[in-house]
Amino acid sequence: MMERIRVAVIGLGPAGLTALKSLREEGFNVVAFERRSEIGGLWAFSNDASYTSALKETVCNISKFVSGFSDFPVPKDYPTFFTSSQVAEYFQSYASHFNLYPHVRFNTTVHKVIRNAAGDTWDVHITNLDGPAVLSFDKVVLAHGCESMPLWPPMPSRDKFKGTVIHGQSFKSPELFKGKRVLVVGIGNTACEVSLTLVNHASKVYQSYRRGRILVSRYRDDGIPLDTQFSWPALRLKYLIDYLVPWLIGPLGDKFMVNKMISDAARLSPPEPNISEKEKWKRTEKLIRDDWRLASCPSMAHVHPAVQEDFIPALHSGEITPVHGFKDFAGDSTVLLDDGVVLEVDAVIFCTGYDLDFKIMPELEMDGAVGLPLRTADDLAQNPIGEGTSREQHQPHLPRLYQMLFPPRYASSVAILSWIAPQENVWCVSELSSMALAQIWAAETARNTPKQCPDNYRSPALLPSLEEMNAQVDAYHTWWRTQWQTEHSMRPGYVQGYSFYRFLHDSAGTGLYDNLDHIFTTRGWRLWWSDHELWTWLSKGPMNSYSWRLFDTNPRGISGCGRKAWPSARQATKDAYEDFEEYKQQMQSKSKDA
Repeated sequence: MMERIRVAVIGLGPAGLTALKSLREEGFNVVAFERRSEIGGLWAFSNDASYTSALKETVCNISKFVSGFSDFPVPKDYPTFFTSSQVAEYFQSYASHFNLYPHVRFNTTVHKVIRNAAGDTWDVHITNLDGPAVLSFDKVVLAHGCESMPLWPPMPSRDKFKGTVIHGQSFKSPELFKGKRVLVVGIGNTACEVSLTLVNHASKVYQSYRRGRILVSRYRDDGIPLDTQFSWPALRLKYLIDYLVPWLIGPLGDKFMVNKMISDAARLSPPEPNISEKEKWKRTEKLIRDDWRLASCPSMAHVHPAVQEDFIPALHSGEITPVHGFKDFAGDSTVLLDDGVVLEVDAVIFCTGYDLDFKIMPELEMDGAVGLPLRTADDLAQNPIGEGTSREQHQPHLPRLYQMLFPPRYASSVAILSWIAPQENVWCVSELSSMALAQIWAAETARNTPKQCPDNYRSPALLPSLEEMNAQVDAYHTWWRTQWQTEHSMRPGYVQGYSFYRFLHDSAGTGLYDNLDHIFTTRGWRLWWSDHELWTWLSKGPMNSYSWRLFDTNPRGISGCGRKAWPSARQATKDAYEDFEEYKQQMQSKSKDA
């Protein structure tokens, strides 16, 4: 049955790659389209200025101990934090291992996806080396990335400036800026990386930002990766507290992270003889709060921190000079800052973020909650922000996606994997979303067939009614817009962890929530008693995705009742735990010897 269902997957970063694999695993006839010539999404470097890609110097923010797809462990010889080329290599190895390349159409750009005249399939408009074509598919997965459309700030006097002006998307190498005075606008990961890349090439590097950002090291003071400190039960508890008392956990988390930023900055500061640790902390705190204005930043409840080791040392050394926010261009080689300072520069690089291209699906429904009218992506493309009703002006437009994935009207045939802004490793969440998607569509496809599930068997992952899906979307829009009124830096797609991850795990059929949850539930005691070794790996070690294939929740392989278990999942979980314990002991020994 599934093999007759044609599915198009658009984009082959981690989301599209795992969607291709997960859907094929359920028997769907899947074809993936990638406009580039290789797999990897933004992790595959490209010199094409219209493609967003990580820089050659980029180092991943997530450690290998919490990375890796659920049935394809990270190579043991990889460093603690991968380079961008190693990330792309890992994705490409995954595609080879699961024989996905025969189902990929490279050098193919998808321009739009529209419902056919009969309303029963999707017309996918493409251009490849043979020219334009329209292909028909039963279902479509949009995994074309959330960083494809550059966002620019207003600059009414752009014509005055005679120097170089580019977006961070187009920045590929510092060589073009050799000997120049460069203003980098932004304070996110990309902005910091661009500035660090320019050091030793540009004659002067300015970092322009209106508000600060929490900047933290990848490591604790003892050399252990920070992201390894959060086990599965600990994060479940964190999401529960976020859900029950958000007013409590937000300020506490922010205080902790600001203090970590100060601690990291003190550790990374130049050595000073005859100064106590307390005095060093006080001096560093003044720099962070007053001189560099980093602590005046959005809450982590709304914006992810930037992860950097080298940026603050560059501030210490003067290699990067922090300045106030960009306001406008002022002359041939000058810009005006928010504090009234006029700065002489030769080039401006705007690292001001991206937007997701929703117009690829013109019929996608947008907004329709909190007093905003229901419109389509095509309507908004024809009538952009600022030209609608007064209430709409300056309000971000949100897609109507059930559980951040499914347009309610077309939930059984369309999924969008690029809008999610998770708190966890985005590759892993992408794979979990793909697993959930595959189970839901398999269950929906088999919905009208004779009953396959015996009594007391796991229920199929069916979608709720249209009314229920729209109610969930409205509730999310209401929550998000309430948060946005407090913090305009709030990223669209920021997930509500408590309900979102439970939905994904339940739909995918991982069985994790059934066997282990936070400490205030009885779930986990049976595992502690019956398999204490496994309980230890899951409860005490870093969270990884191998555990998603441990429990055989669907032994009969019934469509839509649970993903496939992986026979090597237990060994992979054990290896991950033991590798981390060995690494931790090595770091602790080094710390004692230092």
